[in-house]
Order: sequence, then C-alpha cells, then structure tokens
Amino acid sequence: MLIGFCLTDSKIYKILPETSYLRDLFTDGLIKNQFSYLMELDKFIILLIIILFPFVFCSIIGIDQLYRNRPKFGAALVCSSFFAITFNYTIQNSIRTDVTILGRNLFPGATAFQVLVFFALFLLIYCLFNEFLLSTLLSVFLIIGISIASYFKFQYRQEPILPSDLSWLMHPGIMFDSLGPQSYFYVFLIVAVFLGLYLSCRKILLYGRVLENYYLRGIVIISIFSFFIGIYSVFKQRRDGKVDDSIPVIGILNNQHDISWFGNTTNAQIKSLSYVWFSHLTSEVMIKPKDYSKSSIQKIEEKYKKVAGDINLTRKENINEQTVIYVLSESFSDPSRIEDMKVSSNPIPKIQEIKKRTTSGLMKSDGYGGGTANMEFQTLTGLPMYNLSPSISILYTQVAPVMNYFPSISNSFNSNNRIVIHIASPSNYSRNIIYGNLDFAKFIHYGNKGKEGYNIGGNYSDESTYQLVLKNMNKDSQFFSVMTMQNHTPWNEPNPIDMNASYPGFSDNANKQLSAYIRMLYHTDNATQDFLEKLAKIDKKITVVFYGDHLPGLYPESAFKNNPEGQYQTDYFIWSNFETPKLDYPLVNSSDFSAMVFEQTNSKVSPYYALLTEVLKKASVDKKALEGEAREIAEDLKMVEYDLISGKGYLSKDFFEVPSAKN
Repeated sequence: MLIGFCLTDSKIYKILPETSYLRDLFTDGLIKNQFSYLMELDKFIILLIIILFPFVFCSIIGIDQLYRNRPKFGAALVCSSFFAITFNYTIQNSIRTDVTILGRNLFPGATAFQVLVFFALFLLIYCLFNEFLLSTLLSVFLIIGISIASYFKFQYRQEPILPSDLSWLMHPGIMFDSLGPQSYFYVFLIVAVFLGLYLSCRKILLYGRVLENYYLRGIVIISIFSFFIGIYSVFKQRRDGKVDDSIPVIGILNNQHDISWFGNTTNAQIKSLSYVWFSHLTSEVMIKPKDYSKSSIQKIEEKYKKVAGDINLTRKENINEQTVIYVLSESFSDPSRIEDMKVSSNPIPKIQEIKKRTTSGLMKSDGYGGGTANMEFQTLTGLPMYNLSPSISILYTQVAPVMNYFPSISNSFNSNNRIVIHIASPSNYSRNIIYGNLDFAKFIHYGNKGKEGYNIGGNYSDESTYQLVLKNMNKDSQFFSVMTMQNHTPWNEPNPIDMNASYPGFSDNANKQLSAYIRMLYHTDNATQDFLEKLAKIDKKITVVFYGDHLPGLYPESAFKNNPEGQYQTDYFIWSNFETPKLDYPLVNSSDFSAMVFEQTNSKVSPYYALLTEVLKKASVDKKALEGEAREIAEDLKMVEYDLISGKGYLSKDFFEVPSAKN
C-alpha cells in the first residue's frame, strides 16, 4: 500500500516525515541521543508490524485465492486495496492543477486518509453484496463513473464533485441532456458491457461468496460502518476548526494548516476530495459571531430602523406600486474581457450600448461555469454567500431549509403577482419547494404544457422566455424572477454562420463550441433589446435587473492569468421604462441588487434594506479593506445573516416590513 501511495503522488516521500508520529519523533525533543533514537524507531517499527501483519497475512492468502480462482475475504482485501489506490489516483488527477500551498501540492496525511476511506468503502461493497465478481464489477463501474464525472465537472466549473451533487441522481435525464445526446449512448454501452461480463462470467470467473459465515460478515459490516461513523464524529466534534491532535492521520491533515478559506477546489486538491466531503457533511452553515445575542440583535434593529427613517425622508415611491423583473441570463458575460480570444465581430453591441445609458457594471459571481441557483438565492434574499462556511456549495439545498425566515424581495408584492419563469426541471435544487414557500402564484417550467417558443443551441431561447414574461404581464404591480436557459450547455448554434471565435491552443472542437457560444450571445443581445423596447411601451412602471450568473466553463485557466478576478466577473445593468438616475456601482455582489433597485426607483426601505443599502455603499465586494464604520456595517450584516440562518430568530417581522402604499 505504501508503494501505491508513492505512485499516487511523486512528492509523497517528502511529506512522510511530517505524519503526526514522525513529526513528534524528530521535532519535539524525544530524541536525546543515538540510543533514544533507536529505541523510538524500534517502537515505531514494532507498531507498524502489529498493525500491518494481519493485513499482509490476509493479503498473501487473498493473492493465492485469486490465483486459484477461489476468491474469499482475503481476495476482497487485496482488491479493495488495489481499487482504493487506483481510485485515489484517478479522482485526484481529475481535479489536479499546478496549484501549490506552502510549496506543496499535497498535505501530509491526505493520501493516507483518502486511501483508507476508499479501502473501507470498497470492502463494504464486497461484504454487502457478498458476491465477488458482482462487487468487483460494481467497484470498477464506480471508479470509472465518478472519475469521469469529476473530470467533466472540473473542466466546466473548476469545482470538485460535492455531496450536494448527488441530488442530480434524482434527475438523470436532465444531467445527460446537459452533456449532449451522445452521453446516453456511452452510458448504455458501459452498462451493457458490464452486464454482459457479469452474466457470461459469473459461473466461471471469480465466483463464490466473500464470507460464508453470516455472523462474521455482520461483524465486518458493522466494523466498517463504525469506522465511517468514527470519522464523521471526529469531524463533527471540531472546535474552532481543530480536532484532537492525537488522532492518527486526521489530526495532522486537519490541524497543521487551515486552508478552508481557499474554498472547495483547493482543499480537495491539497487535502483530498474525501476530506472535503467529510467537512461538507459535518460543517456548520455559518460560524457564530462572538457577540451574537438577543440584545445585540435588538440594538441592530433599532440602529437600522433609524437609518431607514433617514433614507425614507428623501424617498417618495413604494416598490409594491411598481413591477420588478429579475433576469438571470444564463452564462452571459462579455467575451471582449477574455485575453487573447479572437472574435470575428462583436456579438453584444446592443447590450453594451444599454449599459452605457443605465446603472451598470460588473457583478462578482461565486462560481465559474456554474452556480446559477446560488446567484438567484442571493439576488432574492440580499444575503451574501461570502459570510457562510466555505463548505457550503448550494444555498437552496443546504441553507434555505434551515432558515428561520426567508427575506425575499418578492415578499413586497401581492402573492398573486409573483411569477417565476425557468424552463428547466422544477425540482432542481428544490426550487419547486422554495417557490411554494415564498407564495409565488405561478412557476413556469419545462414541464408546463402549452408553452410556445423555440430552442437555440438545444435549450429554450431567450426570446421565447421573454415572450412568456410579456404574456404574463398584467396591469398590476408584479414581481418576476426569470432565469434563461439558452446559453446553457450544450453549445451548438450554427447561426449567424459568419460569426466565429477562437482561442490560442484550442482544438477544432473547442473552437467550434466557443463559436457557438458567441453566436448564442448574439441572439441574447437581439432578444434583450427587443424585450426592453416592448416593455418601454407598457403603461406602468417597470424595472429590469439583467445579469449574467457566471462565465461559461469554456475558457482555459490561462485566459485569466493576468486578471484572476475576471474568471468570476459577469455583466449587469438595471433598466427602467421611466426616468431614473444612472447610479455608479462598477462592481457589486449579486446580493446588492435589491438595495440598488430600491435606490434607483426612489423607493422606501425597511430596516433590513436600509442595512443592505449601507452594505452596498460602504462594505460590499468593491471595497478592498474594511475599517471603522464599514467593518461595523459588515459585522451587522453577518449578525443578521446568522440570526436568519443558524441563530435563534430574534429578528422581528418589523425589521423586514417594507413601507407600502397601504402603510
């Protein structure tokens, strides 16, 4: 197994001395002289022999069992070890880049921890199914399937597979559609091959039960589950991010260097994917602010009640007497900001012109190639993702279910006039449940019958989506949450045929996809201009917040070498069909949009939106270092966010009550 570790990463030999026992041996003053050195080394070797001897003995028996085609438990140990080392290699290489932290691309304990976890997982498969050939084929299928999925997700989103991604298994059709029609064929082919192998070989190759004794089998299964529960408990009992330093492997892996703030991708690369998974499954949604209490929340309420009063002295309008449309434009981002990319002609001249005349700029995205639902959550609630635990990946499924209150801007409108349009599966990220809880009267999705429209690039076109908005427009004040699908993968659009794009070093197929994406932006540009022209003719006050949720997962990492922030910056504008000021916010977070809408439309605010207005002006993502008043405002938001998500729910309803024409 040690040889397997070394094969997994060429730098493993450099970090072996930093495992917790050897680190103590060489650095904590235990070695006084040559004699004590030999004594301590003897203890270490004896300990290794005691631990490894039973495993080595069983492995020798297992190899003999495999040779004689009579596999039993010993053979399961051998194969589980081999699969664990192989899976560790494939899964880590699927997310590998040249990233290094403190001069390392792997932290001490990372490989050992992951191989042990995978070993227990594969051994559990053998014991649960208790049929050697079936368990072996399932293990191989698992390694191939997850490694390929991890590779593709990382290529498109620069993010590892996470526990929250398991929700997609409930919607395999949508998942395969996003990968293209050929994915069905490959999956069918792989399943057919494995099924054929099993049916043709089960009587002649590697046949027999892993454990004949049911009591022994039960003991092994319980032991493996206890192993996983033990690891879970260790992670769950972390205090200030630390575990007991005496715990083997996990102690040094978790405690030596805290890089949680680097995010899921870097932690998976440096500390292993298994470490990230256990962190996800056991982490708190949000760290408790040290001064959090009922009295501190009451002080914040009083503070921003006064701020709201001051703001409202100069605000004359009410948001519930207007119509607000949030348009999340899938994968929309100006390609002119991508260094070295060549485009035959500008695909978005009309939107660029709109941005010149309106409140506009760049929006900081929390994802690359994905993260749509997280952007939507932040625009609706005003709660930024940057205050949450780095282990949180999907706000709708990990955060929304535990919230004490969901402060959506849609709450300012009559429930009969709240409409969502998203032509995708209604159950993705539990959207159908979320919208139901928010009292949206209508959710138009891909399952609705009677929709008119057409596709571009394999998905519902932006023009068709905009037509649904216009079709559902009435004379009342309304709130629309609109998410387009046109520019989602797969990128496959032939028109206009004379519009092309290329990037240095791209293959013909990659440039073909890039050209298709650029053409799809061209269609977005025309459809958006036409949409606004039609809204301008409607006799009621309408404001549109248009923004791209993230960049497409098309560009190589080298495209952002000179501008790393550019990988997470998209375009936005706020347009109204009536006279409004052109505000100056060149860089905002998605959670800032609601405060901006209130300001641009001169609408009165609640104490909550007064807080968000202060954050927008003094403590948002465009501010590099927060001091004094700005830091205090940021801490106030963090306190409010904690109370809503993980706290006691001390905030009163009055804190969120937006002034309306009736009050």
